[in-house]
Amino acid sequence: MAIKIMYLIDHYQNPQAGTEGQLFQLVEHLDRTRYEPSMTVFRSSEYIDRNLFPCPVRVLNITKLASVGTISKILQYVRTLHRENYRLVHCYFNDTSLIAPVFLKLFGIKVLVSRRDMGFWYTPRNLLALRLVAPFVDRYIANSQAVKQIVQQQERVAGEKITVIYNGYAPTTSNDQEIAGEKISEIPDGVPIIGIVANLRPIKRMDVLIEAFAIIANAYPDAYLVIIGDKASSQANATFHQLENLISRLNIGKRVIFLGKIEKPMPYIRKFTIAILCSESEGFSNSIIEYMQAGRPIICTNTGGNAEIIQDGHNGLLIPVGDSSALANSLMRLLSDNTLAHRLGQVGYETVRAYTHTRMIVKQMACYDQVLATG
Repeated sequence: MAIKIMYLIDHYQNPQAGTEGQLFQLVEHLDRTRYEPSMTVFRSSEYIDRNLFPCPVRVLNITKLASVGTISKILQYVRTLHRENYRLVHCYFNDTSLIAPVFLKLFGIKVLVSRRDMGFWYTPRNLLALRLVAPFVDRYIANSQAVKQIVQQQERVAGEKITVIYNGYAPTTSNDQEIAGEKISEIPDGVPIIGIVANLRPIKRMDVLIEAFAIIANAYPDAYLVIIGDKASSQANATFHQLENLISRLNIGKRVIFLGKIEKPMPYIRKFTIAILCSESEGFSNSIIEYMQAGRPIICTNTGGNAEIIQDGHNGLLIPVGDSSALANSLMRLLSDNTLAHRLGQVGYETVRAYTHTRMIVKQMACYDQVLATG
């Protein structure tokens, strides 16, 4: 009989986001003869309300952690899981990992927690809580060695309790007919396109990219900068206006195009001459994988898990965080050397073939098996 496993997550917007996309693939392709998945969300979303997720979903309607009502609701929920014979709960995001593990362990349910970033959300208060919760977690799953080190250092978790499982990705098709041509119709054919796929947040440091583009703009007067990323949230909208002001000051407004959120960005990525990721913090970047799948030459910052997949000069170029001059120099290097750019793109394409969703799911199930086998 298949073992019941519950995925517990703060919220689930849609499968296009990085963590949500990985969870979707895991649940969709999990071997149902071995594991029977369900999911619980603290807060609902339009996507969840439309019943689009590939397993049953429960909604707890929890909006505030520090309340008697929330503790009562979590306790009742965990009792239900125990009664329904759930043996594993895999927690995603921050709120679930702060409050759920203690109650789950009290009822004998094994607890796993995913960590997928470099801890930009840590505060002294929640770090204290995370350290107190750590003994109640059976296994942490990090998506890079860099994330594992952060969890060890900041949450004070023993290394043997942390398993590194890199993200996995389904192969993409080469059909570019999906592209909405009018969105980039103003860009002439054959000109250099510098591109990035990242939500508009300060941590993504798009200001550095815009500054670097301004540096090379005179040398490449026909080049364009294309930015794909959600600008609908209040934070994203504020970032967007800050970037617009910067673009205006640098007088490059006609050559920078914001496309907003694109659910299937691959056809656009294939049109990039060079693909960029200039974040100051990354756990393991989905954008890098998409760039590699498209065979694009990549320039990215040497932060988090980036250097675990990008080898400088072999399958991409690494630059320091926040260094617009270094980014501009790397852009000039690739724009002036087509042979190097092509080679980096081809080697990147070969690199990414190892990061399959099949491999990721096999490793996840092996991790579940190990946790269940422990006393």
